[in-house]
Amino acid sequence: MDFTTVVGNDRPDVILDLERLKNNCSGNMEIVVELLRHLYQKSGPRWFSALEEGLLAENSEELREVCHAMKGASATVFAWRISNMALEFEHLARDENIQEMSNRMGELKNSFLEFEEWVKTNLE
Repeated sequence: MDFTTVVGNDRPDVILDLERLKNNCSGNMEIVVELLRHLYQKSGPRWFSALEEGLLAENSEELREVCHAMKGASATVFAWRISNMALEFEHLARDENIQEMSNRMGELKNSFLEFEEWVKTNLE
């Protein structure tokens, strides 16, 4: 599968589309920061724990569900790079390509670290 065709123009390869998120939050930066913090402080650790468990158990359905949740939540706050990668991982899980997911888990973690660092540097 060509991932670029899956991503398309609606899912740009950017860490965060802050302007769209601010518009959705009526410009309220307190809400923006709260949403973004929740993503990297609460959701991210839960997702990565579940992914590690799913990889160990080789449970492709559990992995797909976690990646689906990650994709959606990240897209909701316009954290496109995480969402795009989670979409790709969701497809890998659907195809039961657990070894590829395991091999690339560092990429997904790095996208979260990049997002977290961006938020801390630019908004906190």
